[in-house]
Amino acid sequence: MTSTTVVYIIIIAFLAFAVAAIQYLYKAKTTTKSKFVFAFLRFLSLFILGLLLVNPKIKKKTITNVKPNLVVAVDNSSSVSFLKEQERVKAFLSALGKSQLSEQFNIDYYSFGSSITPLLQEVDFTEKQTNLSKVFSTLKEVYKETSAPTILITDGNQTFGQDYVVSALSYKQPIYSVVVGDSIQKPDIQITDIHHNKYSFLGNEFPVEITVQYNGEKEVSQLLTLVKGNSVIHTKQITFNTDTTTQVLEFNLPATQIGKQKYSVRVAPLTNEDNVSNNTRNFSVQVIDERTNVLIVSAINHPDIGMFKKAIESNKQRKVTIVKPTEIVDYNEYQLLIIYQPTIAFKQVYTELDKFDKNYITVVGLQTDWNFLNSIQNTFKRQVINQSQEYLASVNSNFNLFQVPELQINTYPPLVDIYGTTVFDTSAFSLLTQNINGIATNTPLLAFFERVGKREALLSGEGIWKWRAQSFLNTQSFEVFDAYLGRLVQYLAANTKKERLAVDVKDSFLLGEAKINTQFFDKNYVLNPDASVAAELTNTTLNKSYSYDFLFKKNSYELNLSSLPAGNYTYEVVANGIKKSGDFEIIDFDIEAQFVNPNITKLSQLTNNTNLYYLNQYEKLFTELKNNKNYKPIQKVILSTTPIIKWKVLLAILIGLLTFEWLLRKYKGLI
Repeated sequence: MTSTTVVYIIIIAFLAFAVAAIQYLYKAKTTTKSKFVFAFLRFLSLFILGLLLVNPKIKKKTITNVKPNLVVAVDNSSSVSFLKEQERVKAFLSALGKSQLSEQFNIDYYSFGSSITPLLQEVDFTEKQTNLSKVFSTLKEVYKETSAPTILITDGNQTFGQDYVVSALSYKQPIYSVVVGDSIQKPDIQITDIHHNKYSFLGNEFPVEITVQYNGEKEVSQLLTLVKGNSVIHTKQITFNTDTTTQVLEFNLPATQIGKQKYSVRVAPLTNEDNVSNNTRNFSVQVIDERTNVLIVSAINHPDIGMFKKAIESNKQRKVTIVKPTEIVDYNEYQLLIIYQPTIAFKQVYTELDKFDKNYITVVGLQTDWNFLNSIQNTFKRQVINQSQEYLASVNSNFNLFQVPELQINTYPPLVDIYGTTVFDTSAFSLLTQNINGIATNTPLLAFFERVGKREALLSGEGIWKWRAQSFLNTQSFEVFDAYLGRLVQYLAANTKKERLAVDVKDSFLLGEAKINTQFFDKNYVLNPDASVAAELTNTTLNKSYSYDFLFKKNSYELNLSSLPAGNYTYEVVANGIKKSGDFEIIDFDIEAQFVNPNITKLSQLTNNTNLYYLNQYEKLFTELKNNKNYKPIQKVILSTTPIIKWKVLLAILIGLLTFEWLLRKYKGLI
């Protein structure tokens, strides 16, 4: 309390005494005994009222000792178990808990695997993946305002995420790495990676890239075997030494059978090799038959015909046959027909189209017989006059039937057609519209029609061969235009209807990574987030069934199957009575089991080759932390100013005194 405050209190006391004395001792008409009682009550009331107005305060100094934090992050991944270091890690933690460091530090424990969480119970080393970079990116936000030396107990092996040495550069706390595992490097050979296509087309070859890594000091030569089913399809002897520790092998495998093709890669184990589970990797490729047979029917010779054949056959999975309308053809062998400038000679062709319910595209031009075409089909009609018209093309930005590559359509020459207005009997989806003399119209130039189980298209104009030539001039390649036309062929050759239940599931998963994504649409094909979606799965290897419900997240239903054991599975997804089934495989591959040695090199880089310890060196580490002057408790002085009175209490006393004085005066007859 300051001297000024003391002076104020003295003045308040003097004024309160003076007022009370004048009122009751000098002018009062009461008895002598009563005068002193009333004067005392008035003095107290005025004095308390003055204290409430001044509200005197005192300054208080509090001294506290703040201990620094000690962060302990423990690798909880299964690789610790494979290295057989579980008990030693637990012993290290037990020794840390019994040490005197708890007197010097506030110790915070964390465990990490694919993410990092506070360690609330004993580590169990069951995490299936390790992301060490997540440790530093998370902890730097938690301890950015404090001193927090960090003990990192790990084998240094990371299965995914950013390079943790790089990630640690932004972590401003001292790091002490405790190596889990034997410092003596054990010889090991392993298949670290396999790159391959998810799909391949029947009759093609697909590439497979296999990476094999060796840890050891002696030169070794091992046999790598590539197996499909029970048949060995490739073998290769590979040699390693201290200079050549990695080999990348490439194979081209033929896709000879439709469906999921399973393969296994094996490398012969080393003598006395401890971990042989990483010597074998399985993979699968889905072989699909995408071969599309396209039939072009034309009564005339035209450059457009050759253009269609070359562009479509640029995809090796597509074959084009050109026939005249009078030729006898088995239309059932073709997925798509191109009817080029039909005339009365095409009457039998249209009969076959209706008979086999085939998808087709009609190309019209100057030699099209519109009287015949108007009478033979009902999709569109045109009243024509004997006059030609050139049409440039404009892209319809609202087209959404399927995705197509972008073309520099504004640079393409016009198509030529007979002038007339086309009327459509059904909804037309326009990809390109007519542009006449620079004026854009809404009249379709290239339009698509969808009927139940059938797709059609109309190209109004001949001379499309010039478009492919112009595309080459623009890009020095036919690829862009051919890809564009290929999308059209792909859409028209497919008979699949839009499905209300869409299930996205891979053919194969690594152990612990299986999941299924599903979308369910209402009858208007709008995503329904409130459906009841469930799955029934059967492990055909173990003959065991499972039932699950999907959870809706963002824009799809998700089902996490990471707990399922390895094996072959069939599934049936049911959403509001609609069902869809399939199969997938979970491959028995644990990425954490691939490590046989700690990554001492990376851990040394992490600590700049200084703060690197082993599990049996805990006493040395504890001593370093205890004696480090940078980690001593910090003395903090807190200055606080608090009022010496509680105004609510004084106010209550004041009211009580004034009330008592009034009652007493009433009793004495002074009021």
